[in-house]
Amino acid sequence: MEFRLPELGEGVNEGELVKWRVKEGESVRDDQPLCEVMTDKATIEIPSPFSGTIRQLVAKEGEIVKVHQLMLVAEVSGSKAAAPVAAPSSAHAAAPAAATAKAAIPSPAAPVAPPSASNEVLASPATRKAAREKGIDLGRVRGTGPHGRVLLADLEQSLSAAPASATKTFAAGSVERTAIRGMRKKISEKMRQSKDKAAHFTYVEEADATELVKLRAKAKLIAEKKGIKLTYLPFILKAMVAALKQHPRINSTVDEAAQEILTHHTFNISLSVQTEDGLTVPVIKHVEQKSIFELAREIAEVVDRARKKKLTMEDFQGSTITLTNAGSIGGLFATPVINHPEVAILGFNKIFRKPVVVNRNGRERLAIRDWTYFSMSLDHRIIDGAEAAEFMKTFIEYIENPGLLLLETLLSGRRRK
Repeated sequence: MEFRLPELGEGVNEGELVKWRVKEGESVRDDQPLCEVMTDKATIEIPSPFSGTIRQLVAKEGEIVKVHQLMLVAEVSGSKAAAPVAAPSSAHAAAPAAATAKAAIPSPAAPVAPPSASNEVLASPATRKAAREKGIDLGRVRGTGPHGRVLLADLEQSLSAAPASATKTFAAGSVERTAIRGMRKKISEKMRQSKDKAAHFTYVEEADATELVKLRAKAKLIAEKKGIKLTYLPFILKAMVAALKQHPRINSTVDEAAQEILTHHTFNISLSVQTEDGLTVPVIKHVEQKSIFELAREIAEVVDRARKKKLTMEDFQGSTITLTNAGSIGGLFATPVINHPEVAILGFNKIFRKPVVVNRNGRERLAIRDWTYFSMSLDHRIIDGAEAAEFMKTFIEYIENPGLLLLETLLSGRRRK
């Protein structure tokens, strides 16, 4: 039988074949992962809709594969072997898929037996690259990820437990070449598209986060009793919504073909999440309808699924603006790249303690405060500098007076009723 690339989701017509999870001559079972395909939105595991033996892998790793394009030839259990075939013609490739009974977004892979060789180990391309650089045999590393997947942390653990001689070294002046593929290739394409389309400018403002730090510390105690990990992100998201309601054009996307600005009155905010494969931006939808605790729970769940490669196409649809957060790593501020076709992206940076001059009842004094910077990149074709400044002024007011967020939440709840 011929297996063709199934539908990957609405509006998705192709993907990059990042990795085959099977090899020629291997027996596979129904629902076993066949390969990993990277689309513009996510990395998807494609499950097998049959049980049988792989006779020929037609598509190559790193190849851009169209929906319904021939991927492999297999002998299905109980049938005669299919003859190996060459890559199909364009007319053949457009034919209906021979095997698309499985859902476009596959279910998690079934557990697999412990691998015996590096090329059979469950590991992402980024982990494999790191293993090659460090001279680590993946077949000798115990994976702690889902279904025994080897993570970057497992490599570090392996190195710390191994003698120093096990670390790969490079001669002075040597050059290592690494193909731009998978997640890194998609990031490269999206960043280039954004820079080619949008006219970027960045606006930076500082904020006194002392009251926010206090509020979060109190709320964190309550959240822990509910089993919720409470970060600053839910507060930032709610402050963004409150400010965007007063400056709605910043919550817009651009329809390049129609030359129209689409101003959205729902607030679907993408979060940048760093995974071992690279940066991904799942969407937290209808932020305006959710409480701080609801957002905290959803953020934790989405981040966990992103790092376990369990996101679906739906997780990436409908975004109206993006929040990028490097504060846990450090840095005062950055100039983030817009998530095109959105017109704005907000950068949340580290919160740190510093002495500042405060004015109380007309008297100045020196005090230690919690401080932070916010950096916002915008599309100057759509948003003027003054509009960006007014938005940031409103946003900072909510950050410095987070009690206003609680009032905003109450008012939103009443309006929904």
